[in-house]
Amino acid sequence: MRSLPATLPILFLSEISFLLGHGLIMTLLGVRMSLEGFPSQMAGLLMSSFSLGFVIGSYLIEKRIRSVGHIRVFAACAAVLAVTAMLHGLWVDPWAWLVWRLFGGAATAGLLMVMESWVSGESTNDNRGRVLGWYLVISTSSLAVGQWLLNVADPATFVLFSVSGILFTLSLVPLSIYRIHGPTRSSHEVSSKISLRELYRRAPVGLVGAFTAGLMVQSFFAMTPYYGQEIGLSTSQTAQFMAITTLVALVAQWTLGRISDRLDRRKVILCMALVMAVSGAMISVAARFDFWVLLVVACFHTAMLHTLYSLSLSHTNDWLEPEETIQANAKLLIWYGIGSVVGPYSASVIMEVTGPDGLWLFLGGAALALAMFVMVRLYSYKGVSPEVEQEPYVAAVPMVESTHYLSEMDPRFEPQQFELDFEPSYEDDWAAYDNSEPRPEAEEEAQF
Repeated sequence: MRSLPATLPILFLSEISFLLGHGLIMTLLGVRMSLEGFPSQMAGLLMSSFSLGFVIGSYLIEKRIRSVGHIRVFAACAAVLAVTAMLHGLWVDPWAWLVWRLFGGAATAGLLMVMESWVSGESTNDNRGRVLGWYLVISTSSLAVGQWLLNVADPATFVLFSVSGILFTLSLVPLSIYRIHGPTRSSHEVSSKISLRELYRRAPVGLVGAFTAGLMVQSFFAMTPYYGQEIGLSTSQTAQFMAITTLVALVAQWTLGRISDRLDRRKVILCMALVMAVSGAMISVAARFDFWVLLVVACFHTAMLHTLYSLSLSHTNDWLEPEETIQANAKLLIWYGIGSVVGPYSASVIMEVTGPDGLWLFLGGAALALAMFVMVRLYSYKGVSPEVEQEPYVAAVPMVESTHYLSEMDPRFEPQQFELDFEPSYEDDWAAYDNSEPRPEAEEEAQF
């Protein structure tokens, strides 16, 4: 942590509080819906509403970051999340919850956009994997501990909704009491736009990986509590299952982050997708033996699942200029959100047709499709010119108001002094021409 830029530890403190509350309310809603007797497909619909808000927030809030900066947007989104968390407990109704989840999704997108563009803006190609590894380790551990908080109080009461709102509010404190600036290399003052077509041209695996991550991660969080109840797990076992399968991603995130700094990140993503496809097929069999056998097999799957978006983000940022990170991260979050809209409801429909095992069939099938896409991008484009490797990341000179100052700060330019001579000299000007041609003065003298 000592090697990180000075602003990141403060950001990580806010991240911990935010994700503790997020992890708690994600699991709490699934359990509370079961206790209230909501329809089974309402879980998928609620997560799709959250994801729809996520997509809308990813599109709109990116403009606010460029307008007012990272810290103000973080404060506004954390306040909205605190309000919506407590509204869930004050008004227990499935249709009202759809509205709260819509606003909660938009605010969550804003917070994640701020944190990820901040982390990317404070890192370089040489250390981005390690920095994002720290970011994801903290994220995963905070989410897991937040799910353990489900056992602090009765989920049928208002207490846990209040705890979640308190945690969202506390995330404002570190960024408010320290005098810090936003990210250096992705500052909203120097951000520039990048089209979706251009982003896909540079990093197609990153964009498709982000979509697949949204498809799978949100399906896992939305439908696993229902899956647990369908196969006979208690509320305590469900919380334990969610927390442990999230915690095991800590080792994978750190390890794969370090490996991806040395290898082609696309090959790392390919291996992850294959592991998820195989383990997804095995979980359905493991569930018939014992809870602990199910847990061990599921850990292989979720260790890769929770790391997929970070590797996709890291791969994409390798192909970006510093000022493009905010726009590119927003587009990745939009596609992550689109996957989050499609995934939970699709998984719930498959579970209705095939039973609870349909959740893992859906997740394994999505991972297999991603693996096939990455293999096509890596090995099947013969005759097509390969992508040009991006130049090594160089620290950018901060944007200033005048290019005059920029040239003074750039060592490629030497200072020059220009003098203006307002008295013309015909002798000097005509010396450059051929001496055989008469000067105008000479012609006039000859006439006289």
